[in-house]
Amino acid sequence: MFGIQNIKNNIIPAKNDTKVPQKKLVTKAKTGFKPQNLSTISSDNFKAYIPSFTRIGAKKPVQTGEVTIAQKYDTVKSKLDKQGQQLFASLDSKGILMNQNSNDNSTVLDNLYNIATKERIPGLKDTQIINEVLKALDNPFTITQKFGDIPNEVAQDIAKETGSDFPNQAYNVVSSSCVVASMEFNLASKYPAEFVRFAEGLSSSSYSVDKKVKISDIADGTAECLWKLREFNTDSYLENNWENANIKIKPDRNAIIRARVQSSYKDKGERSCVDVLIQSALLNLGSQNTYNALTDERTGKFNPDKTGLTDMEKNFVERVVFQSPKVSVVYQEIDETGKLSGYRATPAETKQQILNSLALGQNVIIGYTHMDKEKNVNGGHEITIIGYEEDENKNGFFICNDTDDDIDTSIKISEKKLLPLIHHAGISREAFGKDDVYIEPWREIVEEFKNIRENK
Repeated sequence: MFGIQNIKNNIIPAKNDTKVPQKKLVTKAKTGFKPQNLSTISSDNFKAYIPSFTRIGAKKPVQTGEVTIAQKYDTVKSKLDKQGQQLFASLDSKGILMNQNSNDNSTVLDNLYNIATKERIPGLKDTQIINEVLKALDNPFTITQKFGDIPNEVAQDIAKETGSDFPNQAYNVVSSSCVVASMEFNLASKYPAEFVRFAEGLSSSSYSVDKKVKISDIADGTAECLWKLREFNTDSYLENNWENANIKIKPDRNAIIRARVQSSYKDKGERSCVDVLIQSALLNLGSQNTYNALTDERTGKFNPDKTGLTDMEKNFVERVVFQSPKVSVVYQEIDETGKLSGYRATPAETKQQILNSLALGQNVIIGYTHMDKEKNVNGGHEITIIGYEEDENKNGFFICNDTDDDIDTSIKISEKKLLPLIHHAGISREAFGKDDVYIEPWREIVEEFKNIRENK
């Protein structure tokens, strides 16, 4: 979800993203652009808790010597319940277990084996993590952004052990993690080995996953890449060849609490412990490591709202996670009062860029706006377009995934309905036509936010 306040102050459309429609349509900063009401909430994360409602397990013995594929297979299978064994066999028959489209070329089976044999975060069970991972791989549409409630007795337990009042805003959170839930869906559906690698690393004792990316995936040039990594406060370094950057992706410490709660108290339709860890890690990466998984709030430099990610932050996370130099194309013009005033592309141009991406085998995460009859924008949401089809009357429909609709399958949305609502979309450079023009004014928007904070 991109924040309502962002839209009303025209922060998203104005400068923090690239304009890419045809020839005449180039993003430029608006005169007098002044983001307002920057959050002043402290960015300090809460401490990590080990509440008494979880049990700390013993460390697992370290195995030595070469482990065969058959041994890995048997080890993982021994951790599964009946449903898990059925899913495991199904994924095996589809060749998914040996899929290795991960950042380090490890397979799905390799990472499942690591979950089964290496130490997990205290309070998280390897058996449950593996079963949740298999469910997501079998049907990525089950991935959801919906937070689980924290039982009152658990909150009291945490407060007692930490000596701090439990934050009231942590109860019954309305999730703003649609952006990162959509990215998690893309990982599970397009890059299963990388999805399991994330689940393994984030639930391990290191509580992180390392990602090697090309400099060109982050920015055009080494200096620009270093600048972005610094501005996003990433835990990263460049290799000696100065062609690759190594980035450590990690959730805030409160995600441990959320993950433990979902391990013990998960209700139907709520996030799994794996969903919690991946979504929290991606939100933390995009919000410059200021995310608080207890309250679903963030601070950071580039968002005056407390929740969600701006399109610029979303673009950065997509580039890191999917190693693709995507550009966030803004299609709507929102005036200073928060009202739709026009478009930067025709519906046909918007549609074509999305179709070009789909033809390349890429899902497209879009942000669309909620508007009243007078075209006043009062909110927004992110979904993923995964396909397109026409009916017998040549009416077009986008096939989509919505992580907030309680539906465990794809949905169809009429292009006539959806296209006018699309505010922005992540489009890879390969999907642009030869006449498309795009610019990425990253430094301009960052300097604008810096100046405002300094003036305050």
